Amino acid sequence: MNPPVWLFDLDNTLHDADAGIFLLINHAMTDYLAGRLNLSHEEASALREDYWHCYGATLAGLQIHHPEIDIAEFLAHSHPMPQILEKLTPIQRTKSLLGRLKGRKAVFSNGPSFYVRAVVGNLGIRSYFDLLAGTDDFGFLYKPDRQAYLTVCRLLGTTPQNCIMVDDNADNLHAAKQLGIQTVWFGRKAHALPFVDCAAPDMAALEVWAAQQGWLEAV
Repeated sequence: MNPPVWLFDLDNTLHDADAGIFLLINHAMTDYLAGRLNLSHEEASALREDYWHCYGATLAGLQIHHPEIDIAEFLAHSHPMPQILEKLTPIQRTKSLLGRLKGRKAVFSNGPSFYVRAVVGNLGIRSYFDLLAGTDDFGFLYKPDRQAYLTVCRLLGTTPQNCIMVDDNADNLHAAKQLGIQTVWFGRKAHALPFVDCAAPDMAALEVWAAQQGWLEAV
């Protein structure tokens, strides 16, 4: 088999978003919704969480139920980049592994493209990727929407069957597997499931699995 195309999620896969970044984004989203929709802070927080659980992204719920909201304005307000970059926390061994994995690599994130590019650039790993894809690069769709995966594959000039997806979200991986993509569940919660080819709690475990498949360059 030719070297695969690696589709890496961003948050809690290439950096530790739980170290403070998700909290910043959630607070900023809640503040925006409270002001724009004339809601209390508690109501806005509940709405944000409800849309995230129902649609996989808060923005998706806003697109469906609140077409009056300006998407670009919402995304800019909910991703305060100076504060986000101050809290950026790399995941150990990411750089060394990216440098050794055989095959092309892409970032495939539900975040907006300006956020993806800024985070990847500040992590110092931009040179390892052929494509940095945020939700606006695939029509404001979101994992686990089937079309989002197919669009990213088209942008990369490849097929799902030639890809491996590394993500911390099991629902995203389940959808990927249905398209023929090999799957790596990444993070502390990862465990064996029928649609998971590799459960990797950290980069060291992913490195071992990649070596077993013959997809790791020798040191």
